[in-house]
Amino acid sequence: MVKVALIGAGYIGQTHISALKQIKNAQIIAVVDNLEDRGIKIAQSVNAKYYKNIDELLKNTDADCVDVCVPTFAHPETVIKAANAGKHVLCEKPIALTLQDADEMIKASKVNNVKAMNGLILRFWPEYVKIKEIIDSGFYGEPVHAFCERLAVTPDWQVGNWDKNEKFSGGAAIDLHIHDLDLLIWLFGKPEIVKAQGSINPENPEGGFSHIFTTAQFKKDKSGFAEGGWDFKGAFPFTMAFRVLCEKGTIEWIFRAGKNIEERAQASNIKIYNTDGSIETIEVSQSDAFFNELSYFINCIEEDKPIEKATFEDGKASLKFALAAIKSAKEQSVVKL
Repeated sequence: MVKVALIGAGYIGQTHISALKQIKNAQIIAVVDNLEDRGIKIAQSVNAKYYKNIDELLKNTDADCVDVCVPTFAHPETVIKAANAGKHVLCEKPIALTLQDADEMIKASKVNNVKAMNGLILRFWPEYVKIKEIIDSGFYGEPVHAFCERLAVTPDWQVGNWDKNEKFSGGAAIDLHIHDLDLLIWLFGKPEIVKAQGSINPENPEGGFSHIFTTAQFKKDKSGFAEGGWDFKGAFPFTMAFRVLCEKGTIEWIFRAGKNIEERAQASNIKIYNTDGSIETIEVSQSDAFFNELSYFINCIEEDKPIEKATFEDGKASLKFALAAIKSAKEQSVVKL
């Protein structure tokens, strides 16, 4: 049984708790949250002990690992403290806001010989995993170009509005867009040339880019395009799309998951458009991506296996891509990596 301490009991932390409760070889023994009422309530719901901060936790717990779901700006300090205490770490995306912080987090995990994983959830999302399997099979030839998008209304579940300030969240370009940039890396490898354009909501100029378009060139003349933004209005549903042009067919998946991704478990089939004019429909067995992600992390700890999916290094690569997109959009330039 792997003992887990959850750090950060907000929206994403509660999403992680829902998944952890379903994992038979995981036991939540502690919850950390700076909002005492919320933290105590969440801790009691899973029969765990509440701690006000990570320092109290690390002095008093025998947890095997920590699940870090605090705001992005607090990732480095939290992760490094946990790693220095010998705790395995799952840190929500993005890994950090600067490459220097990411490097220090990677160093801390290696020096202390702890397993470290970044919450790059699309690598565990059933439809994305299936599309990657289809592409890797080679049946449709090499992938040539990929398009992906992630569109949403402005998040309203955060406490303190830290996500509305670029200094604390990176804005939509990092907090949201990074998912699809990581997806392009997963498919094509690290980008060589990045060009982006974005828009900033005039009602929140401190928020950074609230909508961004990124194009990238990869090795072997492969290309990618990603769109991401959280400036949509009203009841606009959380929208995801992934389209891959291969030598012998086109693979497409489009999904709308409710305002706050609460309908993520509903089915949406993958379509494959063949060169002979036929259309295949691929049904994917539904499973919760957060359950898949956390199960993988817990199993790696219990079985003492290395983290090979969504590593801290993967997290740093996606952050570097996002920072290049921001630089390009701000300077109206082409960024070579």
